[in-house]
Amino acid sequence: MKRTGIALSILTILMVIASCASSAPVAQVEEPPERRDLPQFFLNPPMYEDQIVGLGMAKMSSDNVSRQTAVMRARTDIAFQMDTRVEAMMTDYFQEAGSGDETQAIQFVESISKQIANIDLQNAKTVEVYAAMDGTWYAMVTYPIRQLVTEVGNLFERNETAAFAEFKADEAARRLEASLEDKPLVSTVNEEM
Repeated sequence: MKRTGIALSILTILMVIASCASSAPVAQVEEPPERRDLPQFFLNPPMYEDQIVGLGMAKMSSDNVSRQTAVMRARTDIAFQMDTRVEAMMTDYFQEAGSGDETQAIQFVESISKQIANIDLQNAKTVEVYAAMDGTWYAMVTYPIRQLVTEVGNLFERNETAAFAEFKADEAARRLEASLEDKPLVSTVNEEM
């Protein structure tokens, strides 16, 4: 029993010593600093009924390049939004005009959605630009929705004209093919032989 008491005492002393020993320092995870220098228009972009709002930001080697890049990215943001809106609009158009050969209708829609990227953002206006303390530039650009509707309408007109011309060309080719079936072409070379 004495041996058991001594063993327990030694075990207790070892545990106390082990608990007092310092452990290896735990690496503290540094949290990134809070971003406080952001413009209000970037945190909560305004919503306009008659305008599409595009936002862009850039931190480049110089202020001039940063500003230009931020504005360009804001214009690109508008282009992406326009593409999404036009695709939805074209889907509605397809549903209204969905009779006939579906393949041609689908090609018509795809053709317009590819051309939307070429719409000129000529009437886009840089509304606000902000230079943050860390060198990042923020830009807000707007584009009139009325202009988008006009541009898309022009695309529809151009595509309808092209589709009609293609239809007429196909019709003429079918008439030629039918007339050749009725009366095949005879070569004068064959007659001489």
